[in-house]
Amino acid sequence: MARAPGSGVRDRLRARLGVRTTTALAAAVTVAVVLVVAGAALVLGLNALLRMQIMAAADQQATQLGERVAANFAGSDDIKRNAILATGKRSDYVEVVTDYNADPNHEPDVQNIGSSDPLPEYPLMSDLLLQPGETDTVDTWVTLNEGKDVEVLVLAKGFEFPPTGQHFTVLAAQPVDFLHRAVDTVMAMVLVGIPVLVVLVGGFTYLFAGRALRPVEAIRARVAGLTDRDLGQRVPVPAARDEVGMLAETMNQMLGRLEGSQVIQRRFVADASHELRSPLTTIASGLELLDGTVDEADRSTVHTLRGEAARLDRLVDGLLLLARSDERGLQPHREDVDLDEIVEAERGRPSDVGGVDPEVRADPVRVSGDRAQLVRAVRNLVDNARRHARSRVVVTLVADGASAVVDVADDGAGVPPADRGRVFERFVRLDDARARADGGAGLGLAIVKEIVTAHDGTVEVLDSPLGGALFRIRLPLVDAGVPDPDPEPAPVLYDDRPPVPRPAPEPGYGAWTGEEQPTRPTPTGGGPDQPTRPVPRPTRRPRPHPADAGPTRPTPIRLGDATSPADVNPTGPLPVVPPLQR
Repeated sequence: MARAPGSGVRDRLRARLGVRTTTALAAAVTVAVVLVVAGAALVLGLNALLRMQIMAAADQQATQLGERVAANFAGSDDIKRNAILATGKRSDYVEVVTDYNADPNHEPDVQNIGSSDPLPEYPLMSDLLLQPGETDTVDTWVTLNEGKDVEVLVLAKGFEFPPTGQHFTVLAAQPVDFLHRAVDTVMAMVLVGIPVLVVLVGGFTYLFAGRALRPVEAIRARVAGLTDRDLGQRVPVPAARDEVGMLAETMNQMLGRLEGSQVIQRRFVADASHELRSPLTTIASGLELLDGTVDEADRSTVHTLRGEAARLDRLVDGLLLLARSDERGLQPHREDVDLDEIVEAERGRPSDVGGVDPEVRADPVRVSGDRAQLVRAVRNLVDNARRHARSRVVVTLVADGASAVVDVADDGAGVPPADRGRVFERFVRLDDARARADGGAGLGLAIVKEIVTAHDGTVEVLDSPLGGALFRIRLPLVDAGVPDPDPEPAPVLYDDRPPVPRPAPEPGYGAWTGEEQPTRPTPTGGGPDQPTRPVPRPTRRPRPHPADAGPTRPTPIRLGDATSPADVNPTGPLPVVPPLQR
């Protein structure tokens, strides 16, 4: 379909200016056009109206003067005498002219037979000679007796002098200077008022359009802040049941549908991953048992299948972690973690991806977080670097202000700037990493981002000084970190309080005290006639209250990935403490 001329310009202009500015400009242009037309009509209408009033005044003057001359009130039958008497001592601008040459074959002999005092006898205000009953007007300038030039509108009207039948013309003039002043004043007001009104209309339209679009902006801001974990939120619905209100309701309905679809998808991923764990474990166990029973020709096949089963197990484990993160977040268990130990553990760590061993340079740094999750994040970045490096992988850990910075650099192909944002998305593998031999499923970096975000940190991709990619993690230091909202006390693994001194037992009575208590008769072992002796009744020593035993010193045990050398508990064997005495 052919586009209308100028539609492209309008679209580009609208895209640059926006709805609010475009609306204000449209209103301003519309008002400007209307005001210009109205102003022009006002000026022209005022000019015509005043001109009509001037012509009416001049016609009234000419009619009165002509009728007076034609009435021959002097009774002399001399038109000139009547004209002189009729125009004498008048202060307005009137003249009476006539043609004394009645022969049409000769030049007319036009004479001024009477004029008001301000006007000279010659030159005439106009050379118009009209027949009785005819009227005509002309704009001209006249020079008064005092030498002043005045712009006037001259109305000429023809009459007949009855006694002689002679035709004469009355010229009545009206000054037009006040007409020009009035028109000029209105013109100035229009020229000044139109821009002011246009600016006011544009400004108020811009403000009112902003107020009208405020609900839309609120909807936009809410939707812009939504992530795949915030689909349970809804956009605000304005009170007005207009187009914006319907838009908000439609947006909420769409978010509801997306949330329902996401819940179904996450439940499917979680259920599928959970259900796959058991058969995968069975397959891995069966392959491990089969490895020792098959001959050498089939052993390579079994090794390959075991590798694929391990790869599939890691994939399912990653899917489960991401499913838990989508559902309720990772919720790391907060504890003080020596991040340098986690980084140092990567030195010489065997990895399924192979590649070069990383060079590790770590300063002592402590952060607050979940040790197992941080181990996984660092390990995923190192494995990713080893997978793509040519000859070097360098892992560094330094403290930068209030943050711990972990850099994992390699000398591989690097990550193009256009792909640095989506490389942390799930199942995203760049073109040079799509080979099956790489072993990557596109979940490792996504897991890194989830873990780092849960620890209030950031992860980004930069250019490596080695020529490849540099993945940088920033985590808040333990002194500057966010406190755990619900800290759990560290478990007390043993009680190192000094043992309560035991009193020396009375011979034959073991742990009982020798204090005399109420006695009861006890047979001594003889016959029924054997005399009895009182036996002291033992008393139970009260158990000391924990608050009276002094402060305890819990011994932390590092929890995490048991396969990491950094997770080995450096403490010695737990001492055996005798139970508290009762």
